[in-house]
Amino acid sequence: MKLKFVFAFFVGVVLCTQYSCSNEVEVIGVWKDIPVVYGVINRQDSVHYIRVERAYLPPNQSALEVAQIADSLYFDPNEVDIELYYINNTTGDTLPWIRPLVRVNLADEGISREDGIFQNNPSYAYKTTRTTGHNLLLKIDNKKTGNVFYASSESVRGESTRIFTTPAYSLVPLKPIAWRGFNNQNEEVFNSLTVEMTGNGFASIYDYKFRFHYKEYEVDNQGAQVPGTLVSKSVEWVAASDFIPVVSNQTKQVINGEAFYQFLERTLSDVTGTSIRRCAGYLEVYIDGGSASLRDYILARKANEGYTGGLYPSEPYSNIQDGYGVFATSDRVERVDRPSDPKLMRMSNLSYEYLSNSDLTRKLGFESSSPCF
Repeated sequence: MKLKFVFAFFVGVVLCTQYSCSNEVEVIGVWKDIPVVYGVINRQDSVHYIRVERAYLPPNQSALEVAQIADSLYFDPNEVDIELYYINNTTGDTLPWIRPLVRVNLADEGISREDGIFQNNPSYAYKTTRTTGHNLLLKIDNKKTGNVFYASSESVRGESTRIFTTPAYSLVPLKPIAWRGFNNQNEEVFNSLTVEMTGNGFASIYDYKFRFHYKEYEVDNQGAQVPGTLVSKSVEWVAASDFIPVVSNQTKQVINGEAFYQFLERTLSDVTGTSIRRCAGYLEVYIDGGSASLRDYILARKANEGYTGGLYPSEPYSNIQDGYGVFATSDRVERVDRPSDPKLMRMSNLSYEYLSNSDLTRKLGFESSSPCF
């Protein structure tokens, strides 16, 4: 069947207006350049990449053929100037970013684009360094057509925000994270942990995350640890994603202990019948927050899931002028590292014991009911 097909690469998907599509293209425009941008400037990162590509309606050519032509997916760098600016918080002046954007091949940066219908090497993006707490402006100046496109994002800054938990954690005196405990009938049950932020938070949308640290090693036929095989590892658990407070100061999220063990059961490999063993260690919690533009993009994407085969709507939200995609900022808040209340948190003995002995997680090979730090 024929359908109107906007041909663009954005996060590895095609923007379709129906449930299915063929290689035939109904021409509703000729080589009309449309910018497609994906860039999230995170203040925690020292290097930033902004993908700037183009979408258009290819005349009389198979969409799948065009997908493999790099020149069809990217603006000619000799014809387009792409510049990043920041808005001075004090004066309101728009000033050039101190490190100009440099066009790079992501493959050369060690970043791989998944194989698919789109050409994946070269895979170009614009790279820069440094961080800032100022609002940002991206300018795309197509010198060939005379078109100028803009995208802007307010800054997200988390340095004045703190994370706290209920029950409160401390090392001195020891008050560990207790995913397991006893109820009033002295029955062992799962506990919950409340995580929230001080003040009004720092962003428009949040992910609440935990990092679980553990060690992995090999054992011999007698069950003794093989020297030289001990390796420190960790996994990240997104305990709450895309959380948008109804009121900015209502940032409380209740994290269920059972969900923590279920995550480990899904994520770590079953080592039953192997020589691999594990030992549990610390837990840390942090919150990633994004700007309003990222919030609105995610909301639009979720609202349209299922209407285009689970991909993207034909007219998705975008803060790219006359284009597609999103340009946004983000930041991360971690617990303050204090001697009596360190960033790396211990769990209760009962929590470690459950890892070793429960039917849910026994297959993960956590040998000891005590932690290894």
